[in-house]
Amino acid sequence: MKLLSKFFLVVLLLTVTSVGWAACPEGYRNNYKGECVAVVGSDTAGGSNALYSGSGWRFERSVPVGAKKHGYQLVFAPDYPVRYGKKSERFEVRPGDCSRVKSGSWDDCKEDRERSELIQRGYRQWEGGEYWYRWSIYIPEGHQNIYRTKLAYAQFHQEGCSPVFLFQEYGGGYWLNIQPPIKGYDDDRKLLEAKEFIGNWNDIVVHARWTKKNDGWFKVWVNGEEKTSHEGKTMTCNDVYFKYGVYRSFLSRNRELSETVTTIAYYDGVVRSKTKEGMFDPLPE
Repeated sequence: MKLLSKFFLVVLLLTVTSVGWAACPEGYRNNYKGECVAVVGSDTAGGSNALYSGSGWRFERSVPVGAKKHGYQLVFAPDYPVRYGKKSERFEVRPGDCSRVKSGSWDDCKEDRERSELIQRGYRQWEGGEYWYRWSIYIPEGHQNIYRTKLAYAQFHQEGCSPVFLFQEYGGGYWLNIQPPIKGYDDDRKLLEAKEFIGNWNDIVVHARWTKKNDGWFKVWVNGEEKTSHEGKTMTCNDVYFKYGVYRSFLSRNRELSETVTTIAYYDGVVRSKTKEGMFDPLPE
């Protein structure tokens, strides 16, 4: 009973058919054979607006009203790039792909923005929480950077407040941007050169302790190598949530490209875990 109780504390609501099977990281579940397999939603057209990626790791389309069908799709090998198993998540933003929230309080079309993102809705990160995160990202050959328009591929955001950590492209490559609420200024740290970022799958791991005090951390590994770390406060508001996909902001800074260029990104293996176990290992196929 002690083992079973501990299991349910670590992996909330994760359904298993045998207590002898190993616990899977969030974003994965045991199949009938006891193997860890990805849990991915079926919203290829934005219809239900609900996606589930494992216990405590629930996602929906961000800014969903008017979101385009081509903006988010589940795609399959061998016709599309896939990192693990047989399918990946494909995000596409074309010029004019702006949308709004249901309440009408935010409208990308009026705010100089375009996006196709998934936003974490359930079991967010609260103060004192410590988590490991992992995702793989692929930017296809032929990609065109639209800087000075900002292009973000992942965000750790806060409810009702500013984001705290962004993964962006800038003038080329893949960067961590630590936002002013954390450092008092934009602290930009390059993770990948442009030639490494484009045309390759890149595996990202983050280990974070979320706190408003100075006893937190945010560490980033790329392809198994620790690239950068921040120590100190990691949040300023009540909770943190994760977003990923393609987010283009300040379009007016480069109308020549933002009005003509389409941005595509693929993601695979998006997971969150309370432990380091499996974060640097090949994920189940």
